[in-house]
Parts: sequence; C-alpha cells; structure tokens
Amino acid sequence: MANYVHQTWWRKNRGRTLVAAAVVLLVVAGAVAWVWQSSRCAAGIERTASGECVGMSDGSFEFAPELAGVLGKIKAENDRVLAESNGNHVSIAYLAPMTLTGLDTITSESTRNALQGAYVSQLRANRTADWDGATPMVRLLPANPGSRFDQWQPVVAQIEQARSGPDRVVAVTGLGQSHEGTKQAIDRLAALGMPMVGATITADVFTEQEKAGEFSGLLRVAPSNTEQVQAVVRRLTGSRRAMLVQDENQSDLLASNLAKAFEQVYPASTGGELLRAETYNSKLDDATGTGLGSNANAFAPMVRNICVAQPDVLFFSGRYRDLKGLLEALGRRWCPQLEIRVLTLDSVVDIAGVEEIRGALSPNTTLEYTHLSSPAAWRADPQAFDPNVVGYFRETYSREFPDDSAGDGMAATSFDAVGVAVTAIRRAGGTGRDVSLVTPESVTSQFHRMHGVEAVAGASGWLSFDCVGHPEDKAVSVFTLTPGKVPPTSEILPEVVSASGDIRTPDSGFDAFRPTQRCR
Repeated sequence: MANYVHQTWWRKNRGRTLVAAAVVLLVVAGAVAWVWQSSRCAAGIERTASGECVGMSDGSFEFAPELAGVLGKIKAENDRVLAESNGNHVSIAYLAPMTLTGLDTITSESTRNALQGAYVSQLRANRTADWDGATPMVRLLPANPGSRFDQWQPVVAQIEQARSGPDRVVAVTGLGQSHEGTKQAIDRLAALGMPMVGATITADVFTEQEKAGEFSGLLRVAPSNTEQVQAVVRRLTGSRRAMLVQDENQSDLLASNLAKAFEQVYPASTGGELLRAETYNSKLDDATGTGLGSNANAFAPMVRNICVAQPDVLFFSGRYRDLKGLLEALGRRWCPQLEIRVLTLDSVVDIAGVEEIRGALSPNTTLEYTHLSSPAAWRADPQAFDPNVVGYFRETYSREFPDDSAGDGMAATSFDAVGVAVTAIRRAGGTGRDVSLVTPESVTSQFHRMHGVEAVAGASGWLSFDCVGHPEDKAVSVFTLTPGKVPPTSEILPEVVSASGDIRTPDSGFDAFRPTQRCR
C-alpha cells in the first residue's frame, strides 16, 4: 500500500519535482560560479583577500585607474609585436607593485612613471636598432605582486610557467623597492635561473648574497646604498661629528642598510666621530595601516639631544615621508645657531619638488639628498651621459606622455632596466639574431660581459657592471637645498658624483678594466 501511494504521488508530482530540482541545481551552480568568478579579476589575474588584483598581464588588465593610459599603450605595442614579428619575439616581465596601500613606500605617481619609462624603452627596442639591433622584438608583460610584494609567490609561479609556451618570458625587470618581499621574490627567481635587472633596488643584502655565491643573474641599474653613502661622504671634508637618525623598521631593507653603510663609511672616510644614533620606528600596523607610535613625538626629544651633542652632520636613514617631521622638529630647536647639514639618500624622489619638505627647512639647516636619475644632471654634467640615449628618452617620453614629468627618476631607471635586458637578449641571439638561442640561461650569460667597452649607455648614466651586478662608477646626483626662497626645481642643478670619485664614461680608458673591491 505504501509503495502504491508513493508511486501515485510521484506520477502526480514528477514534473514539478524535476523542475524544482533543476532550479536548485542552477542556483547551486550559479553560486559556485559566482564564488569562483569573484576570486578572479581577469584571466591570469587573481583577487587577494585584501581585494588586490595580482598576476601577470599583457597590458589588457587595468591594475589601477591611474595606470590605464600606459597599460593601454603597452597592450597596443604587444599586439603589434604579435602581428608583425612572425614569431621572432620574446617577452620581458615587468615585476613591481601596482596596487598600493598606505603600507607602501612609493607613490602611485612613481609607479605610473616607472611603467611609462619601461614602455618608452620597449618602443626603442621595437622601433629602432639602438638596443643592440632590431630583433627579436620584445613584448612587455606587467606583473603585479601586490602591495610590498606580499603576493609575490603566485606571480613568480606565473613567470616560471611563462618561460615556455607562447609568452616566452626570458628576463624580469622592475623589482620595485628594497623590501623583504622583494628579496624573497628575487631569491626564488634566481633559483629558477631567471635573469633580472632591478631599476631601483639598492639594498646591499643582494650584493652580499651574490658575492657569497648564493645566486647570480641579478643586475642593478642603481648604485647600492653603500656606494651612494660613499659618494655623499666624499663631500664631507671638514666634518668632525656626525649623528645618525635611523628608522628601526626591520621590514624596510633600505633604512637598515643605509644606517649600516653610514656607520662604516663615515668614520673611515673622514676620521670624524660618529655619535650615538637617535631612532624611531615607521612600521605600520598591517590591519589598520596606522603607525606604532607618533614619529612627531619621537623627533622632538631627539632634537634636544642633537642640540647638546652638537653634530655638524645628521644622516637621515629613512624614507622621505618621515623627513618632514624631522625637519619641522629641527626648526623648533632651542639651539637655532647650530649649523646642521641633513643628508639623506632618497634615490628617485625629487625632494626639491615636494613643497612640504622645502617649507620645513629652517635657518642654519641645509638638506642634501641623492637622486639616482635626475634630468637636471644632464645639464649639470653632460659629459657623464650619452646624448643619443638622453635625447631619445626625453623626446619620446614627452611625446607619449606630454602631461607627465620624468623628474622623479623612476621613468629613467626603468627605461634603463628594460634596455639592459633587451641588450642582453639581442646579444644572446648572436649575429644571426636567432630567437631560438634566446633563453633565460643565454641572457644570464650575457650579463657577465656587460662591462668595459661592452657597457650599456642608459638615460641614468653609463652601465658597466662588476662581477656581482653593480654599475661601476655610476653617476649619482646630489642636490642641496637651503632655507628661504627656493628657486624652481627646474633651475636647481645637482653635483654629479660617484662612489669612487670617477664617473664611468666611454673615455674611462684602461682604468675601466681594473677589478672593483668586490671582484678581487
């Protein structure tokens, strides 16, 4: 009887039951698809828990609204390469943070300028023969490892997979700032045998690893922290007492490396006394993005100690965003008659163009800072640069991006980093420009020959690399700002210096072949 009732109910309700089941299945499938789709920003681009879109693209994905213009240009050039190269092309991954948070030490403007410089270098590679020939053609693949390189692992895995197949990634450039995540990504790429050219990484830890034989295949366009400190300290003749103002944020390799370099270089070079350091901590809470303490409250008491200690030089080992607080505190010091030179190495930020920094200078206080690639250096010391490269970079950049300035240095150093990679790629192809010969291994082998007469002319200076990948005798600009009426940034000329005192040019002669300290 029960079986009969069941059969009768099924016959009467079969249609509605099947429809209901189908609806349930569609809802479940839709929910699964929505969850899966919501975790993806685009093909090959994943969404992190923080909402960032990370991964490698051909320029078709807009990682941030302010990058849309340059990424669109990169996409168009990549498409042209596919259409016109007849397969005679390779790819370079441009790996650097493109989605920034308050925890980053770079700005969205610098990020955009860096990509723009990389794109201008791609144009020079594909539309002229000036990067050692015209083939193979080059695609540029923007790769975003997220804020502070926190999501580097899946992106590096993409680069690893892209070594073979249609993308044929044979080198990595960019690499961003000197953070712990950057170091970990570089370690992994080195283990994969992927050649790298860093645009603005300056931390000495990378050199220490290469010299110890822990990895090879990394070139750096920028001089190391120690080399920049050496270039600055050479100018401190007559200094007798110096004090270090140090950021203790251990996740920022730049700050810790700069402090160590100054502690070593200053006493040895000047014979002056290095006083006890004053410290603060810029580390931000990962959850809230706020500071662990007030830097303003930290700077005020250290200035009282400065007045008592009477140093003639203050070396600031930190990022430029904290510099304003120190300068403002110095402006309120109870020893206004004490003349102080504040030195800092901020690499690519044009501090003279930051109004709040200029406005914070007080009487008897001067600010001196390094700049890795300032356009003003081309006028200050034209003999230190190749006029053809400078001319191409300046004219093409202003044509492609007429509303933007290359003054922060990110554009020129990224231009050079991509240019070095392209040069190695072209040389790896041999005289026959055989694209089948271009592999990560053959590109890396060319790195070891980029010195002496085989140096690369860059917009930031001549690039002759020593045995651990540093640019030898690289030009560095040092700007000096004084209080009062400051002239427009375009009118301030730097002093162009180097760590050794000799700036590398094609006329360096036999001395260009003497081994550096690291290579002995």
